[in-house]
Amino acid sequence: MNAMQDTRIKIIHIVGNARLGGVASFLYNYLRFADTARYRFDFVTYGESSFDGAVRGIDASSRLFAVPSLQRDPLGGMRALGKIFLSDNYRIVHSHLTTLSALALPPAAKAGIPVRICHAHSTFDRRSDHYLVKKLLRPFAARKATALAACGRLAAENLYRGRADEAVILPNAVDADRFACTPQEHERAKEALGLAGRTALFVGRFAYQKNLPFLLNAFAETDGEMTLALVGGGEEEGALRRQAEALGVGKRVRFVPPTDPAPWYKAADVFVLPSRYEGMPLTAVEAQAAGLACLLSDAVTREADAGGCAFLPARTREDAAAWARAMETAAPRREGARERIERAGYDIRKEAHRLTDLYGALLQRAGLLLP
Repeated sequence: MNAMQDTRIKIIHIVGNARLGGVASFLYNYLRFADTARYRFDFVTYGESSFDGAVRGIDASSRLFAVPSLQRDPLGGMRALGKIFLSDNYRIVHSHLTTLSALALPPAAKAGIPVRICHAHSTFDRRSDHYLVKKLLRPFAARKATALAACGRLAAENLYRGRADEAVILPNAVDADRFACTPQEHERAKEALGLAGRTALFVGRFAYQKNLPFLLNAFAETDGEMTLALVGGGEEEGALRRQAEALGVGKRVRFVPPTDPAPWYKAADVFVLPSRYEGMPLTAVEAQAAGLACLLSDAVTREADAGGCAFLPARTREDAAAWARAMETAAPRREGARERIERAGYDIRKEAHRLTDLYGALLQRAGLLLP
């Protein structure tokens, strides 16, 4: 469809880093079931990634823009956003940058985009990286927003404080059918990935937030036959590889570049997420959809629990010993995962309508769409 003839309602999503992390997965899950005959979805990221191909697989006419990182070059990023917002007749801008929405939404307001959504995808506290910057930006994150959204109640309270009740909760829903796993599939996946014995799995960014040095210390105390698979990538990878060697577990830790995690969920025996802080982790929902028991830090919201999670502190040496025991003894893969995910409200096939329902309601409120 020629861009000049495209009469659909145009919505632009500010994603930021789409190479790793849950925001890109969140959007992909929702948008693959969205009404692309009525809406066109464009995206702003910090550079090319596999997300680009996924977007074009949903709608080949979607436009993708790259801007300088708002963390590293805030003025350059804001100027680039301003030009993009004026390049088409956008009715909605949806910022997924949490505190950095303080920088992303003012250019949208200046460009006259009538509906501006600030979306909280995570939490932060004093233990968080860049805590002072996030604390400084928090009061301004939603100042230019006309609507608030969040991945869960905890994230809404963390970012919006007294305005948390205004936030629409859009759950981190997944395609449960894609992750469903029978005992036979579990054995086949294990064999295909070259895994023997019990395997603990982490999926995500190798970043300060995820507390992976703690996880390696805990894993070093497990049985010598156990494997730890770390699927993802990030700035801490070199340090983590060195730590694994220093702990004597280098041969038992598999570092796996970013990839489709579904086969790894099916092959693993327990999922681990020892985050220092977290919003509503999509990976924990994916793991439970595969029937995995999940060990999550006590910093993770209990909203993540669809019936297969244990929450443990992840700070001290004693905590590490408890994680080691839990990794060794976590319950085996459970049946009925598909039904539990659906009951908890995390099945995208049941929840996908929430995003476009929100857009329709906001456009009606702005007088841009008839009821």
